[in-house]
Amino acid sequence: MNTRPIPLPPEVLVVPTDPVHAAALCRAVGEVARERRWLAAVEAFSEEETRMFVQLNQAAGVPQWVAVWDRQVVGWCDIVRLYPHPGYEHNGRLGMGVVSAWRGLGLGKALLDRALAAAPAAGFSRVELEVYASNSAAQALYRSRGFEVEGVKRGVRILDGRVDDIVCMARPASP
Repeated sequence: MNTRPIPLPPEVLVVPTDPVHAAALCRAVGEVARERRWLAAVEAFSEEETRMFVQLNQAAGVPQWVAVWDRQVVGWCDIVRLYPHPGYEHNGRLGMGVVSAWRGLGLGKALLDRALAAAPAAGFSRVELEVYASNSAAQALYRSRGFEVEGVKRGVRILDGRVDDIVCMARPASP
């Protein structure tokens, strides 16, 4: 697995997500959601919902990072508690995205590496995710960081005439 640090464009900062990022994060998630291919959501969450999500995650001490350029969020990555039940606290669920104009520059790798590095301190020993089968670039990124396929949900999404499977992947929080 290749985990060497990825040099970012010098004008991009990867920083812990803070409620001050809520409006810009809301816009970034909305932009990616409206592509109707990469996220389950196809519209943005409200700015208030986004702020509350960030605040709850911040209070819980879970990893959440944003890539910021000129005060705009151009990517995000978080690992949240998957289940609220006793015995499952060690499981985290990864969520991430990069705005289309910023893909292919290493932002996804940088965000993912920061979140994974912070996962053990947040109490996670396992991180899982779901990715659409049609998203081969994301699957390659996840494999490069030690994620393995645990299963496939067949034909789970039918949107805009496209049928897509969901690939379930996971890895230990510390490789």
